[in-house]
Amino acid sequence: MATWGIFIAMMLLIMGLALLVLGIFAAYFGSGKVRIFGSILAVIGIVIGLITYIIRKDLGVSLSYVIYNGLLYLVSAVIGAVIALLIFLAALLKT
Repeated sequence: MATWGIFIAMMLLIMGLALLVLGIFAAYFGSGKVRIFGSILAVIGIVIGLITYIIRKDLGVSLSYVIYNGLLYLVSAVIGAVIALLIFLAALLKT
């Protein structure tokens, strides 16, 4: 598997998902121009997701592989952060 292909696919998937979620959030809770801006962000997020799906063969990666590894990395990062936070809190509360 191409390392750069995985990097680009992961970056595009996360960027598309983030823009979609933040756009929906802004469109729902915003008013006036913010609502329009949120709708545009959501549409851009969908377009980026579709572009990623279309160019997956050119990148030489399987999206299921990228999504699986992305979730695995995310879970491991959250577990590591929680452990570090617990150690920090334990040290802070002991002093």
